[in-house]
Amino acid sequence: VMLDSVKKTWATFTRDTKRAVIAITCLAVVLAIVVIATVSKSASIREPKSPAIWDEIRLPKTVVPSHYDVKLRIDMTNERFSGEEDVYVDVKNATAVLLIHINDVYKAELGYEMNVTAYSVHRLNDKGEDEKGIKVKHAFPYSKNSFFVMKMKEELPEGSYKLHFKWESRLVRGLEGIYISTYTKDGQEKKVLASQMEPLAARKVMPCFDEPDFKANFTMEITAENEYPLVLWNMPVVKENPAEEGWTKFEFGTSVKMSTYLLAFIVADFKCTKIYTTSNGCKVRTCGRPDAIDAGSGDYSAEKSRDIIQYYEDFYDTNFPLDKMDSVAVPDFSAGAMENWGLILYRETALLYDKEKDTYNNKARVNTVVAHELAHQWFGNLVTMEWWNDLWLNEGFASYVEWIGTTKSEPEWDYLDFQTYSDKSRAFSIDSYMSSRPTSIGVSKPDDITAQFDSISYSKGSALLVQAKMFMDGYGASTENFEDAIRNYVKKYQYENAVQNDLYQQLNEVYQDVRASSAGDVNIVEVMNTWTLQMNFPLVTVQRYSDMEIAVSQKRFLISGSDTTGDKSSPYGYQWFVPVEYDISGTGVQFAWLKPHSTLIIPFNFSDPDAYIRLNIESAGYYVVDYSYDLSQRLKTAIKGSLALSVPEVQGMLYDTFMLISAGVKPMSEGLELLDLIVDKDEDRLVPLKEISRQISGVTVHISEEDELAKKWKKKFKSFAETMWTSHGSDYFKSDDTEDPLSDDFQERLKTVFAVQLACAYGVEACVEAATSKFTAYKNSDTPLKSEFKSTILNTVMARDLDEHPETREEWDFIWRKFLSSDSASEQQVLYYSLGLIQDSAMLYNFSSLCMDNTLVRPSDALYILGRSITQTKLGRQVSWKFMKDKWSRLTEEFTDALFAVDAYIAGVLSDFADADTLKEITDFFSPQLDTLGPGRASYESALQSIKGNIAWLEKHKSAVEDSVKDVTLD
Repeated sequence: VMLDSVKKTWATFTRDTKRAVIAITCLAVVLAIVVIATVSKSASIREPKSPAIWDEIRLPKTVVPSHYDVKLRIDMTNERFSGEEDVYVDVKNATAVLLIHINDVYKAELGYEMNVTAYSVHRLNDKGEDEKGIKVKHAFPYSKNSFFVMKMKEELPEGSYKLHFKWESRLVRGLEGIYISTYTKDGQEKKVLASQMEPLAARKVMPCFDEPDFKANFTMEITAENEYPLVLWNMPVVKENPAEEGWTKFEFGTSVKMSTYLLAFIVADFKCTKIYTTSNGCKVRTCGRPDAIDAGSGDYSAEKSRDIIQYYEDFYDTNFPLDKMDSVAVPDFSAGAMENWGLILYRETALLYDKEKDTYNNKARVNTVVAHELAHQWFGNLVTMEWWNDLWLNEGFASYVEWIGTTKSEPEWDYLDFQTYSDKSRAFSIDSYMSSRPTSIGVSKPDDITAQFDSISYSKGSALLVQAKMFMDGYGASTENFEDAIRNYVKKYQYENAVQNDLYQQLNEVYQDVRASSAGDVNIVEVMNTWTLQMNFPLVTVQRYSDMEIAVSQKRFLISGSDTTGDKSSPYGYQWFVPVEYDISGTGVQFAWLKPHSTLIIPFNFSDPDAYIRLNIESAGYYVVDYSYDLSQRLKTAIKGSLALSVPEVQGMLYDTFMLISAGVKPMSEGLELLDLIVDKDEDRLVPLKEISRQISGVTVHISEEDELAKKWKKKFKSFAETMWTSHGSDYFKSDDTEDPLSDDFQERLKTVFAVQLACAYGVEACVEAATSKFTAYKNSDTPLKSEFKSTILNTVMARDLDEHPETREEWDFIWRKFLSSDSASEQQVLYYSLGLIQDSAMLYNFSSLCMDNTLVRPSDALYILGRSITQTKLGRQVSWKFMKDKWSRLTEEFTDALFAVDAYIAGVLSDFADADTLKEITDFFSPQLDTLGPGRASYESALQSIKGNIAWLEKHKSAVEDSVKDVTLD
């Protein structure tokens, strides 16, 4: 009856009405299908009522990959990609569940980031051929842990299998997985496909076992549009054939056994330098934007890459295992670089060096970053940490070896002078707070993994290896005990994974063989665990024990002193095996172990008025030394006399003293006395001079909330800047010669540049006048600025008082236009650092807003501008904090992929505040959303500790600073 009624009604409809009804009905059916599919997929990823293996963050070891055969199709025009792969696996223990990583994050406006369109499981026979397909009972993505789960109809016995997948996804304009970067060529936007897999983004590209210890071989085929002729992967291209019209298929050689986080891809219209071939036949080149390569900006990095590879082959006593090494400068890149095996990707500022436009500092950065990434090819790629808790094995070692690689490639630079100034000081600045962490620490969720990429893994890891070299070989020794242990480690674990104790065991074996009898019988595994399984470092106290003896003891160093509220426990009670190198009155360096919960007694004749002791020779130990007043005065007397300290020792003594002042262990007067002593000794070496400046600036930051006091403090040291200006900077800076007037000597050149920077920053009139004059010529007649002095000139103009120089606002606009028109990443960096110095809150806030427009500022630069450029001054910090509060939701949404920049942004904005009101504002703002900070939470907690330390510093030392400037008058 109902059907008859429907027929009669239908007959009364016009043709157009019938068409409309049919269309609406079809649309309703399609919508229903979509809703059902979405609901089905969403329902499938709900957590089961009882725990399952996919609830664990780590993959089970029941299934292990041996080979991936991957085919990717990259559609740059439509910004999509698709893939197909066979993953060959071995089932080690019978299982009914297979897990593999995929990125299945759903975003309503975009859909799923990876849509698996087909999957199957096949049993292989003894010849590796398909034996039979195996029924998958149920498959679903589990987004919480990025798994694709396949529940089998029956249990899979041990044996060999093939997993087959097809998928499709979109190319994002982010900074993880494979993504779209852009640059401008002949006025047109050009696209680049680049990649960043570490730590957890290979799963965004293809289904894979995305953990470091699931190493496998890979075969890759990439099909791309002909518009993008440079298609690169980790291994060389072995075949290149036309695909359909307008497309080309690239087949690559099978990889060595490697981890998924080292996969890399480039699809671009780039050029490459000529090939530089190593003595063992590895082909090395640098690639990048065509105009940069045509200008020769890739030649320096390509040549040095070849040289450093050759040196590392000797250092590791293992040949580089690949046939080629491509280095590519990417316009948008989150980190400085990524060590992908055979295809290292870099920020442009870390790889390209234009000798006509860039500074020697740019040149040094290129060299050190190249040396760092190439160090990883052995220590990290060939031998890989088993899990992310030992990331420091990768990054700490590369940070240590980069100094050696740079020194070998540019021996005249004396670059090791900068090692403790850079790495140890950076580590101390983080590791002296309770918010620090052990170098090796348990990792239980993805945010924990991301948080490992910090100064503890990199800089402390490097400093601990400097210390290990010291106790393995000893001061001035020509032996290579430390290096021999490293070579043994690399050879034993090549193409495999290792944990930190594997390294320590190799160190211990060599130590017991050649060093224990002279240096002391300790177990190096036990020694190293006290340094990597607990945070912070020792304060080593040196004091009189008797008339003929000195006592050396240890306790934990904290900026907060005895306040350990909210402290973390330590398995070693914050006691260490401390390697102590010392010298008594120039009689020669001796070595001893200061063991946990013990005191080291050293013979010393206190009746000799000229006797002195100095500890931590070459500043190689990872600890701070506190001499009793008597012993401190003896050492200072020796320094005033004939005792010559090395560059690291002068730098370390200055740094240690001001660390002790910050912790309330020493009075401010001792720091001022030491500064005067070093200056009066006519110290003329670059690193000690930079350390003097750093400590003066550090006090300036602490007192920045006290405007008049800060101005007096700055004026107190103006004479130091004037001396530097007269001795090193004046003639060079004022010269109008078009030719480069600076010395080719690396450190002399940098000293001249530093002297000019210091003089202009401290308001030395001749320097400021010269800088202003040069800027006017640059603005009015486009007279080029010498690259070495460009930042000083721009910074000087931008930092001027706006009441006296209201024209600075117009000059800001001029520099901004220069920034927008520049095609040089290193020049843009100079420009945006100067723009952040303008003393106008409205303009700084607007500058911050401009950084959020990715058509004006690259996303990879934005957070560095917001967290470093704009925060250089007190006003800038205040504006940046306001902007952070106002735009926090957008910031976290825009920069979720900016792994390496978020931490720096949080620390840059917050860490230098020194007042209780702002501290309360910060805690009130972030307390409700701590769980949403992700990997940035560690940086936030460190910033809080820094602010508390700044407040405590001011309470302890403000009166001493006031007393030191009581005779200083302001104009």
